[in-house]
Amino acid sequence: MELGQRYLIALPVDDRFLEEYHLESLKDKVDLFEFRVDQFKNKDVEYIKKLAQKVKSLGLGIILTIRSKEEGGADIPDNIRIDMFKKLIPFADIVDIELNSKINKEIITTTKNYKKLALVSYHDFEKTPEENEIQKIIDKGKELKANIIKYAFKVNKEKDVGKILSVTYKNADVFLVAIGMGDLGKITRIAGFFFGSIMTYTYVGQSFAPGQIELHKLIEELRFLNLHTKSLRNSKNNKENTYNP
Repeated sequence: MELGQRYLIALPVDDRFLEEYHLESLKDKVDLFEFRVDQFKNKDVEYIKKLAQKVKSLGLGIILTIRSKEEGGADIPDNIRIDMFKKLIPFADIVDIELNSKINKEIITTTKNYKKLALVSYHDFEKTPEENEIQKIIDKGKELKANIIKYAFKVNKEKDVGKILSVTYKNADVFLVAIGMGDLGKITRIAGFFFGSIMTYTYVGQSFAPGQIELHKLIEELRFLNLHTKSLRNSKNNKENTYNP
């Protein structure tokens, strides 16, 4: 699948979900599973590889995320995260590393060496910054040569939604994932597609982030808006931005 062909739905999961849920029932509803390895109870790499192979057998893509404690993940030392990333990147399609992580350049380089897609992410669980600050986040992601730049901000008032979507629209040449967290931010998880965001995150059972829309409700909304199978605006034929689940 090439980025830009259509909107993508990602489902964050932990190992318990992967073990207990009937995954085959989701293969026509989501595009990718986000392996939130930082939330796995069993972090043994060989065990995670087997789960990845199980998901790949269904024809689904994998986002590999080992989130840092500072951005809502687990307290895993960077040297251990590096080791886990390097062992698991071959089994992923997209690799998520924090924009401000000290190890981001190393992980991005390794990701691209394996011809996978590098996603840099930025989270602010307290507020939505001003538009110029959001632009700086995008510019830094571009400097790091990330394939995808994701930013998620807490939406405290209606105008925060406007900030997020306005900056996203002005950067139509970049593959972005724009998210407003919290109840007021829910609209960005669907409306973002109209402004250039390429992917939204959903949940089944329990959400991983405030404001996510439950999978079946999300699909219902996307179909109502005739978005579920629509192509992205300004889609690009760029082989560098391709993954094959």
